Amino acid sequence: MDTHEILSAFLDNEDFDAGELARALAQPGGRELLLDLIALRTLVQDDAVAAAAPVKATAAAARRWAAVGFLAASIVFGAGAAWLLPPLLQQQRADVPPRPDRVVTFETAPASPAGPDIR
Repeated sequence: MDTHEILSAFLDNEDFDAGELARALAQPGGRELLLDLIALRTLVQDDAVAAAAPVKATAAAARRWAAVGFLAASIVFGAGAAWLLPPLLQQQRADVPPRPDRVVTFETAPASPAGPDIR
């Protein structure tokens, strides 16, 4: 493995040979390469964190707007119900009782002195 591959494996927590790492760091440009790779990794990780932050903010904003929309819909529904339902639920008072459609009369027979006739 060359110096770059050994140092990359070391930084990425991959398997590497400790002897090869020692030889890579002993070379004149090995330590500078290690410092450059660490700086590059720091820049890339900072960019990844900065890029991930708006996604979280966007998801939080979407949840917030969903809650605002639900609240607005609830207010509109409640106002509509308060405006439309009372006229539908009110019963109109009648000044006179309703007129009958038919009249049912019951006539009773005179009671016999011996009591009811049960057969």
